[in-house]
Amino acid sequence: MRVNTDGVLLGVWASLPNTTKTTVLDVGTGTGVIALMIAQRLNTKADITAIDIDEPSVNQAAENFEQSKWQESLTAQHVSLQDFVATKKEEQFDLIISNPPYFNNALKNPQQTKRSARHTDSLSYQELTEAAKKLLKPNGILSVIIPYDEFPTMQRAVDSTLQLVRLCKVFTLRQDPAPKRLLLEFTKEQITNPVQEEALCIMESSTTFSQEYKSLTKDFYLKF
Repeated sequence: MRVNTDGVLLGVWASLPNTTKTTVLDVGTGTGVIALMIAQRLNTKADITAIDIDEPSVNQAAENFEQSKWQESLTAQHVSLQDFVATKKEEQFDLIISNPPYFNNALKNPQQTKRSARHTDSLSYQELTEAAKKLLKPNGILSVIIPYDEFPTMQRAVDSTLQLVRLCKVFTLRQDPAPKRLLLEFTKEQITNPVQEEALCIMESSTTFSQEYKSLTKDFYLKF
């Protein structure tokens, strides 16, 4: 799978817990872009486990990790989240981050890798949130990006164990009538403050990135 804007946005937007050594689980890592971005942001203060069900992607992620300056902080594993939860019951994370499969009802790509990456058959929102409840530390964060239209599905998957604390509406073009994506963060902590709502526009035109997008991602794009 290629690097995409969703992954870049999540990697740069996600909140980083203020801990001496932050433990991170990247679910559905693909080629490891989000994990690498989190490693860059945390520098050496991270212990990042990146998992995926697609073995060639995991092999590519492992190669990318080995060639980065944060290789000691990064581990790639070929395993599903469901199996990972079953075997890592005692392990807990400060941050679980995921750009999960998002199509519930759509034509499926005949290529298995792309089908698994895009469709919730392999990982439903319910399975993702249930895993987060088990694997997050008491003050841990679940950070995800989903299509705007899938927000009701995500809401149904989350019960009172996880609370929405931060939301960003992502517009492709400034004149678009509705957002295309939602960046969401949940925590197990009991929060009384209102949800922190944000908005972000990616493009000013079909050929020009917005200044806000450039400012947000400038540490990760060479051309910015």
